[in-house]
Amino acid sequence: MKIPAILIHNEEGFSSLSLTCTHLGCTVEEKDQGFHCPCHGSNFKSDGSVEIGPADQPLQTYRVEKTSDGNLILHLN
Repeated sequence: MKIPAILIHNEEGFSSLSLTCTHLGCTVEEKDQGFHCPCHGSNFKSDGSVEIGPADQPLQTYRVEKTSDGNLILHLN
């Protein structure tokens, strides 16, 4: 099963956001300082929060674990 997501690395470590729009499930696209849904026009900020609807829920976040040997594990639940 393929789940579109983006891996984010910053001063705080690694995190991940789903790229599936919370409105009707289209794949959002990276745009400027956030994400845009090409299906119905929702815009999300870079942290996944809703900027413009019709989506009313933020993009789902996923936990990222860094193992002792430096590998990353993306937890989808």
